[in-house]
Amino acid sequence: MDFENFGKEEEEPTTSSTSKSTAVGKATKGKLQAKSTGHTYQFQIMESIGVPRSEVKKFADPHYWLEYFPPIAVVSSVNPNPLGSDQTRTFSRVQGDHKALGTRIDWRRSFLTTDINPYYDSFVRWQMNKLHDLGKVKFGERYTVYSPKDGQPCMDHDRSEGEALGPQEYTAIKMEVVSWPNQEIEKQINEKVGGRKVFFVAATLRPETM
Repeated sequence: MDFENFGKEEEEPTTSSTSKSTAVGKATKGKLQAKSTGHTYQFQIMESIGVPRSEVKKFADPHYWLEYFPPIAVVSSVNPNPLGSDQTRTFSRVQGDHKALGTRIDWRRSFLTTDINPYYDSFVRWQMNKLHDLGKVKFGERYTVYSPKDGQPCMDHDRSEGEALGPQEYTAIKMEVVSWPNQEIEKQINEKVGGRKVFFVAATLRPETM
């Protein structure tokens, strides 16, 4: 499936909905705006960076990403044009940028840092197990955006909109009711709570003002 039925008129870049979403307290000129492409679909974004449409369907296999991009990003003198296309010129600037910065990188020792590389994966597993046995690492918790539909956390790159939005921390302040406006209200409340104390919980973003 090469998206051959996708209408040409639909291919015109449109303003992304994510570029309009503004996080509370976040500047509009940030990571979100920098990453907005103006395209609607993933295959359009990939085409815009030089990936042929005929190749897009192959990225359904997550391992194909690791086959496709590393040879482009690290262009060697031995194989200066690994894919035989303009994509190499587009991505080879990664290596050129590092050289311009004066970084000392031995590109001959490049390797994949995912579990597709059994040697690297084995090393990371050994390292983390060793640190865990020494009590240097432990399982922790932190607040995050959660998707009830998917039953798992929903990080920035997983959301079609609302990127850069995080959990909002409120401080709840428990306050006891010491008196009611009139006896009628007090009577009605007492009938419902059976003479127990009544508390209101106020939520605020600025507890120092309470």
